[in-house]
Amino acid sequence: MTHVAAPPVHSFREPFVGHLPGYLTASEQTAPRAASADIYDQLLAVQWRELIDSPASSDEALLQAFLERHPSLLPGSHSMDGDSGHSPFPMAVISKPKLPGLSDREPDFMWIATDSSFLYPVLVEIETPHKRWFYGDRAEIHSDLTHAQGQLAEWRAWFKRGHNRSAFLDYFEIPRLFADRQIEPRFVLVHGRRADFEGNRRRQEKRAELSREGERLMSFDRLTPAKNSILYSCVRKRQDGYRVLAVPPSLMIFNSGEDYRHITGWAEALDACLDMADVRRKYLKEQLHLLTREPDAHAQEANGLRFRTARWL
Repeated sequence: MTHVAAPPVHSFREPFVGHLPGYLTASEQTAPRAASADIYDQLLAVQWRELIDSPASSDEALLQAFLERHPSLLPGSHSMDGDSGHSPFPMAVISKPKLPGLSDREPDFMWIATDSSFLYPVLVEIETPHKRWFYGDRAEIHSDLTHAQGQLAEWRAWFKRGHNRSAFLDYFEIPRLFADRQIEPRFVLVHGRRADFEGNRRRQEKRAELSREGERLMSFDRLTPAKNSILYSCVRKRQDGYRVLAVPPSLMIFNSGEDYRHITGWAEALDACLDMADVRRKYLKEQLHLLTREPDAHAQEANGLRFRTARWL
């Protein structure tokens, strides 16, 4: 494994939110091939830790933009019930997804994870590392936490209204392959820091009992780059379909257009990914332009049979 030290950073907004000092150099050394995923994970882990340790992390909009650029930090891409072994739909996290008919605040993010039997909408609410779990030195639950859990409860109630499940399938354009699977929503709250309860037995015991049906509560310390981080982007769902908001500089794609043809905006998102080498960006734009128009462009033929050997580009 290659180890790369991240240079010191003075601003989390300059030259742009989500910038990883040192990654562009690594990308230029391997382009048009992607740089090592290990290098990306190491640099991202360092930059994320610096951000959540800083006063700047009290800005929820900054955290949102950073996580849109680096969705591998967000839990749930392969469900919250263990690694499903299946990719999410789409090949991206959805930023600010709107639940049809719910006018109140939308989730910050949502993965639509799958396995062979279930569809798992994983709704993620991001607070800030500065929010508290408990008051002072007591084991009394802080109002910051109860307020945030109230939001999860509202989304859980939405899914329990029977007609909303079919509305969910329609609005998020769930493919027929997944539409007959049982929907099992999960609700994730990322809140505060581990130091607020670590080392205090009463607080840890109470925290263990806080999660309600389908909920996972975690601190910002739990967010680390997930496996397959190089495959997932961030999209926004609009009335006319999915559009890319941001791609990570480590992005790799499958050689099948079925995973990408229902998403627009790839060229613009890649142009905005300035930590990726120019040569690599150009290569991915060419491949995505091809695959979104000819999903089987990388198929081969032998003995009268047409097939495709799966690989990453």
